[in-house]
Amino acid sequence: MDREINVFFTVPRGEIRKQLWTPAASELAREFGFSVHLNSFEGSPSMDEWAELLSDADAVITTWGAPVLGEQVLSRNPGLKIVGHAAGSVANIVSPYLYDRGIRVVTANSAMARSVAEWNLMMTFVAARNLLKYASFGSGGHPDSGTRDSARSPSELVVGIWGFGDVARHLITMLRPFAPRRFLVHDPYLSEEAAMEFGVEAVTLEQLVVQSDILHALTGLTAETKGGLDAALLGKMKPGATLINAGRAALIVEAALLEALRSGRISAILDVHYREPVRSDDPFVGVPNVIMTPHCAGRPGRDHYVPLVLREFDRFFRGRPLRHEITRERALNMTDARLVGRT
Repeated sequence: MDREINVFFTVPRGEIRKQLWTPAASELAREFGFSVHLNSFEGSPSMDEWAELLSDADAVITTWGAPVLGEQVLSRNPGLKIVGHAAGSVANIVSPYLYDRGIRVVTANSAMARSVAEWNLMMTFVAARNLLKYASFGSGGHPDSGTRDSARSPSELVVGIWGFGDVARHLITMLRPFAPRRFLVHDPYLSEEAAMEFGVEAVTLEQLVVQSDILHALTGLTAETKGGLDAALLGKMKPGATLINAGRAALIVEAALLEALRSGRISAILDVHYREPVRSDDPFVGVPNVIMTPHCAGRPGRDHYVPLVLREFDRFFRGRPLRHEITRERALNMTDARLVGRT
């Protein structure tokens, strides 16, 4: 590269900046010859202020709280070439205007996805072993030896996954050595070639629900998938099955999930919730066949997000192929945060 590349990072001040903009990330930017400018606003800039801030950027790093990169924000910047999202879904930052201008988009979703997949792997074993039936937690009393035979191996079970994005792919790779009896996947974009490569069976959503012993909800939250697991489908789950949700709460109809859990027919392990942070009076708190974690599946490894984006920028400006590019079509099928709070 014959000149310094101007990069603007939209990250606000505070804890998120400390987690993402690490000394290692700063050193890597210097190594690549990038001049990185950090958002200096105390609050949230207006759209006009964002436009001014980004006007001279060759590349932009976004994260949570970034604006939609549409005409209003980018009209003053004729030279922007690439955007890197130091988080997961890009659905709420991209626009048709961005793609129409030929600006490339990359994301650290694969780095986040590995962490989420690790959580799902752990919870798969918690579910397979039926840990809630016999384990003792803190002041919850002594372990119940009378129910210890309820523990099972993944090799006895059918593992189903709703969605075939980065998290699902990582999870399948991690679980494969433990040889689940069957791997089922429902995703309208799952090709025959990918199914063969990953050793999974492509099924309908109803088949997934009916046949899975452990069902992972990992699809993106879109207008089409919101509320996709309703009372009718939940009622078809196998008695004793476990629903694991590290996708989004709104993928499942809340009242239907509560009814299914209170009936005792199924169990659930939830990292995402209808109201976050979860309060003590949340209706899922205290349900005996539910494990809840505070939306933390993807938190480990945040220090890897910006370095991944910077390496993509380096490849781009050197004319090399990108490894984590998000096409317009894929962006439309990633989680839309505007749907998260409306259940």
